[in-house]
Amino acid sequence: MRTFTAVAATALLALPLVPLSSAAGAAEAVRPPMGWSSRTLGCAVTEAAVLKAADALAPLAPLGYRYVIIDDCWLAPQRSGGALVPDPARFPAGIAALAAGLHAKGLKLGLSLSAGTKACAGGGPGSYKNEAADAARLKEWGVDHVTYAWCNIPTADFPGQNVQQIAQTLYPRMREALGDGVVFAMNNEDGSTVPWLWGKDAKATTWRTNVYNRPIPDAYPNMVDIWETNQLRAEYAGGGSYADPDLVQAGRGGMTDTEYRTQFTLWAMGAAPLVLQADPAAAPPAIVADPDVIAVDQDELGAHGRLVKSDGWYHVLAKPLAGGDRAVALFNESDRAATISWSLGSGRFRVEELWTGAVATTTGALAAQVPAHAALLYRVSARNDSAPPLVTFEADPAKVLGDDRPTTLEPGRTGEIVTRVTNTGATARLRDVEVTASGPQGWKIAARTPVRTGRLDGGDAFTVTWAVTPPEGTAPGTYELAFEAAGQRATAVVAVATGPGAGRTYLSDLAWTRAANHFGPVEKDMSNGERAAGDGRPLTIEGVRFAKGLGAHAPADIEFYTGGRCTSVSFQAGIDDEVGAAGSAGFEVWADGGRVAYSGLLTGAMPARAVTADVTGARHVRLVATNGGDNATSDHVDFADAVITCE
Repeated sequence: MRTFTAVAATALLALPLVPLSSAAGAAEAVRPPMGWSSRTLGCAVTEAAVLKAADALAPLAPLGYRYVIIDDCWLAPQRSGGALVPDPARFPAGIAALAAGLHAKGLKLGLSLSAGTKACAGGGPGSYKNEAADAARLKEWGVDHVTYAWCNIPTADFPGQNVQQIAQTLYPRMREALGDGVVFAMNNEDGSTVPWLWGKDAKATTWRTNVYNRPIPDAYPNMVDIWETNQLRAEYAGGGSYADPDLVQAGRGGMTDTEYRTQFTLWAMGAAPLVLQADPAAAPPAIVADPDVIAVDQDELGAHGRLVKSDGWYHVLAKPLAGGDRAVALFNESDRAATISWSLGSGRFRVEELWTGAVATTTGALAAQVPAHAALLYRVSARNDSAPPLVTFEADPAKVLGDDRPTTLEPGRTGEIVTRVTNTGATARLRDVEVTASGPQGWKIAARTPVRTGRLDGGDAFTVTWAVTPPEGTAPGTYELAFEAAGQRATAVVAVATGPGAGRTYLSDLAWTRAANHFGPVEKDMSNGERAAGDGRPLTIEGVRFAKGLGAHAPADIEFYTGGRCTSVSFQAGIDDEVGAAGSAGFEVWADGGRVAYSGLLTGAMPARAVTADVTGARHVRLVATNGGDNATSDHVDFADAVITCE
């Protein structure tokens, strides 16, 4: 479970639904820019590639996607007569012609420059001491957006000044030279200039906050970390100067559609720039072209949504919108569906989930079961609406807060899950509520309790218990069960696994249900080689070889399904000889939610230590290797002769 370091923001427990004052309405700010960046092309960028992307972006222009931003590598190596010139091979028609062509399509052109002596990539000149001339050149060409990057800064020219002070000299020079008519994006990827503290004063349209990974990777965990960092800068954003957590990844293929939708939701709540990194033709319209979600990002108030509640994995964000509405996002960071709730205050409210368009009413309670890695986005209005009451429909809710493991079923064995329908909105009585179920072909799903109730008053819940049996021979993996009630659909994601047989079994002969490892994959019957699968050596601890076991790199976490039928786990714990005397780690065994064994700290200079754990009744057992308190270098851990005993 992660601890969100901005939880102090929960002091903002309620954002009132009040109309904008006339003064606030008059202070309409520049909207966060939207468009496409050539970053993925790198120095393979060409005029033809940019025009192709522009043609794909043009249909999205009415939604606000107007900026075609060339990330780098557009410059010729040298100036001509002191002026910037484009690379003649990559941009033979020139930048002015490119800008004119984009303008004819209803689009705008953005270019990247460096505040230092050289460009960040491609070998072109930087704008240091040429700010006025370079700004004039770009405006002459018709450039509409400038990304001003922090590369090749001549710090020796500024004795006694730190990088923040230097940046506060160089960035305003270019901003003033460009004038207010050009979007100015401050891009300091390592965060050394702390641009969030002074970007608004420098009249920057946007300023980068992604200091965790630069640039943003197309992966869910990294995206979440970047969002968390961005939230820490929320107090500095808004009013025409916006926090920039980096590019929208939808369409690149590294995340699921659910995760891409989550990124788009979080970016919209943060009034972030919505700049696509994928080819616009590959960006899924269902995610990047939802006008109601875009409206939250582009709201004229320009507010950065604040975290108002967090339980570690489960987050609620809220932001005021122009006209008195507010946006509320429920984000489930965990690996299992979870119900997230929030109080809107007293009164009667209209709530619209913007991704689905579903409209309901509530007397103040907002609650929904949010799928794993998903975010729901609501527009909340304080008005009397005739829509039905808000219904919270849960399928297989977790029994313990923070449980991020799906319910596990075994082939041919009957398990039990529940569904629950709650009249959360309480604005009217629900009548004749019936729950229906469906699953994969061959699965048996039978209700053990009544599936229909005649009435459900405000706040009342109706629970149905289901017997679920996967057929014999069902392959290990995850499967979806679908339920419908009160016009809603809920999905339970369940895992199928087979527990160990009776007697003693080497864990390396079993399939784990999930595994996390610092470097490379977890290896069976060999050490961890840090790279590709199968690159390890024989498991060896202080000269003693072991034919069986698991090789990993701390921190590591390896989980097995045991079905409540096993009694003990034992292994020889140690640091593999392949790293010599280096490395340090602790070895743990967890049974369901509790730690049941710990080896103590072991180093590469120590012999193997026997670890035995009682896991009686546990449905899941985890072998965990923790970092030794220094760093992860050389932490090649061996769970040698790892055996589980079952009945």
